[in-house]
Amino acid sequence: MVEKITYKGLRKLDAMEISTIYNLTEKNFPKIQRHFSNASLTIDIKKAAVAGTRARYTILLRLAAPTKIMLSAEHTDWDLTRAIHRAFDNVKNEAKHRFKVGISIKRRQKNFRG
Repeated sequence: MVEKITYKGLRKLDAMEISTIYNLTEKNFPKIQRHFSNASLTIDIKKAAVAGTRARYTILLRLAAPTKIMLSAEHTDWDLTRAIHRAFDNVKNEAKHRFKVGISIKRRQKNFRG
């Protein structure tokens, strides 16, 4: 499964940030891969240099399958773990929206009293 994940932009990150990215990706990618077999994931990480101790992270996820299914999602945040989680949530929501994967809608019935 590791060979199906490609990382870009790791040069600007330190070892702690890289290990965080690896751990969260290994946890979240199988959840997406259940619905799309043989899918490959490209993660593009951008770290904006900010004066001070904080940095802003932009995570861009691109999911490609052999059947030319292409999904992409992006999230920008000051916290790296939050940015990764929300980027994966955005990919899941886009997959649900585009392919109707795993959606169960329960509509509330209105009670009319006469």
